[in-house]
Amino acid sequence: MKLTIVLIGLLAAVLGVGANADGLATDPLTKLPLPTAGAPLQLYEYPNTIGDVPVCSSKSTMNFYSGRSGTVSSAITWYTNHLSGFKHVHGVGSGRSQDTFYNATGTLIIGITGKPGKEGQDPDVYSVIYATNNRP
Repeated sequence: MKLTIVLIGLLAAVLGVGANADGLATDPLTKLPLPTAGAPLQLYEYPNTIGDVPVCSSKSTMNFYSGRSGTVSSAITWYTNHLSGFKHVHGVGSGRSQDTFYNATGTLIIGITGKPGKEGQDPDVYSVIYATNNRP
């Protein structure tokens, strides 16, 4: 039994996906929750990490997840229910919906980009970015 627990812990460490106190999977960079099996939003498991991206006078590090399934509205609902205290803004850029959740200090960010569509439509999720913003 102890060996099984140790192996599960090692596997989680190797894959880079942990769990928070609620048992939800978390993004390894931000430690924010990731949608799990059965959630209305599904992401591909292995993000592309993008480091030292200049944002204004600071630098950000990001994990880029491609969307597997789910609509933008279902993603917004899921993140609204799982990100206590985060603010949400919506916009459209280059024909894609852009929704961003951010914490009070602006140091943790989740960005949801929809597939191309018109304002008022509910497109599928194209990608989700989890980011840290290291302010000077």
